[in-house]
Amino acid sequence: MVWRHYEIRGRGTVSVLGDDGVAIDATYNSGLVATGKTRVFAGYFVRLTLPSGTEFLGEDEHSLRSALLRLASNMSAVKLAPQCAGLDPRWRESALSENSGFGYFVFHPEPVHMMDPTPSALGANDTDIEAEIREAVEGMRIGLAPR
Repeated sequence: MVWRHYEIRGRGTVSVLGDDGVAIDATYNSGLVATGKTRVFAGYFVRLTLPSGTEFLGEDEHSLRSALLRLASNMSAVKLAPQCAGLDPRWRESALSENSGFGYFVFHPEPVHMMDPTPSALGANDTDIEAEIREAVEGMRIGLAPR
C-alpha cells in the first residue's frame, strides 16, 4: 500500500528554460501531501512534467513556495529553470494568501499566481516614463545656490 498521497489543488503549464536558452512548455501539479493510512497532512508539493515525460518534484512541510524553490533547485541539477513569478525574490505572499499559490509584486496592482510568468515592472503605456524621469532629474538643482 502506498502511504504517500498527493492531493492536487492546482494545475497548469509553465515555461522551462534550458541551458541552451530554449524555452519548453511543461505541465505542473501542486497541492497537499498526506501520509499514512488516515492521510495525515504532511506538507505541500509542486510536480513538474516535461513533454518527454520526465518528472521533477519539490516538497516542503510548511510552505508551497518553499516546495517550488526545492523544485527549482532539483531542476537546476540538470540545467533547467522554471520561469515563474514565485521564484522572483520580489514576489510576496500576504497573511491571507499564504500557501494559496497567489502573491503580490509592489509594482503590479493584481495578485499573481506563483506559477504565472513574472509581470513586467513597466506597463505598455509606461514606455516613456524612464525618459521623463531622466529629464526631470537633470533639471533639478537641489541644494545648489545660484552665483
